[in-house]
Amino acid sequence: MTRIPRHAGPFAVLLVAGAIIAPSVAVAPDVVQRKQAVDQRLYGAEARLRGVINRQVVLTSDLATINRRLREVNARLTPLAARRDAAERAHRLAEGTLVQVTRDLRFQRRQLRIATGRLQVQRQALVERIREIYRTEDDDPLLGLLQGGSLSELAGAASGIERATDRDRAMITSVARYRNLTRNAAARIAVLQERAREAEQRTERRAAAARAAARALDVEQRVLRRTKRVRSRMLASIRVDRDHIEEDTKELREQSFALARRIAELQGVPYAEPADITPSAAGFTWPTSGRVSSGFGPRWGRMHQGIDIAAPTGRPIMASKSGTVIVAGSQGGYGNLVVIDHGGGLSTAYAHQSRIAVRVGQPVTQGGLIGYVGSTGFSTGPHLHFEVRVNGAARDPLPYL
Repeated sequence: MTRIPRHAGPFAVLLVAGAIIAPSVAVAPDVVQRKQAVDQRLYGAEARLRGVINRQVVLTSDLATINRRLREVNARLTPLAARRDAAERAHRLAEGTLVQVTRDLRFQRRQLRIATGRLQVQRQALVERIREIYRTEDDDPLLGLLQGGSLSELAGAASGIERATDRDRAMITSVARYRNLTRNAAARIAVLQERAREAEQRTERRAAAARAAARALDVEQRVLRRTKRVRSRMLASIRVDRDHIEEDTKELREQSFALARRIAELQGVPYAEPADITPSAAGFTWPTSGRVSSGFGPRWGRMHQGIDIAAPTGRPIMASKSGTVIVAGSQGGYGNLVVIDHGGGLSTAYAHQSRIAVRVGQPVTQGGLIGYVGSTGFSTGPHLHFEVRVNGAARDPLPYL
């Protein structure tokens, strides 16, 4: 039993060896139909697999972008959170300072009220005393002493009155001074209170701005984390789907190989092993297996615009790169020719085919069956003439392969 090369890519449609029905050999129609049905299912499975892989690539790229964005958000959030915490601590400190200044102000105002009350009492007492002096002006004690008392008594009375007056004066002066000091202290505390209130407002604004910015980053972080979880679940599900589709593709490929071998046996032709279909660095694969019998360049007095790959008639020809068939039919010296447009001005040509397996407008995947080696047109023997063209100009195919 022929084994599939381990390096065969997931999109390689089978090299259906011996699938061409030779005119002299009759192949059971049911085998051919079964082969076509299996290949159709295989084509669909590989198309689904390609879609799954594309989604996997997109999701993987999305996750990389999300992870990078999360790292950026975390890098911005860490110092911002530190600034937010510092602003909130400063705000709490300013609140404490304002509370203390307000408490001191209340104390100083209470002291001022007490001193003012005492001052009022003393003033009232002084007023009453003066009134009393004026009411008893005829009975002035100093007069009485002058009229009938001794000088020593007079001296003692005058001294007493003077001392009483000094006490009143000292009391009034002390209360007034205390009142002024208290008022000055209250004014200073009021200034400090206003400064503390302004500092509190500034720190509150800064803390509010830091909290708002941190909240915005927190929201973005939560959204990114949620999106990452969703993308990760989708990616895990796609990996499971890919495993199942790859298993189905493998089974269909094995069935197609088995049917291809059966058709080759019925035709009496050797079964061609699949070619190496590992893409090159340029993204191309060999269109069929065989040796290069003629290279690119001048030959027989004219330009040979491709390479010739020697192979037996009926060997499968694969699309060297995915694209759309733009030519499929007999083209003079090229014989049966298929041309595939790969986009960007790039195209490939496959000439001298014994039979064409595609039609114009049909999309083909890399490694997809497009025909079979033959010797139609101007040909000296069975081989595949393969060309690579860029904007219509022929290029040496070997660097692409």
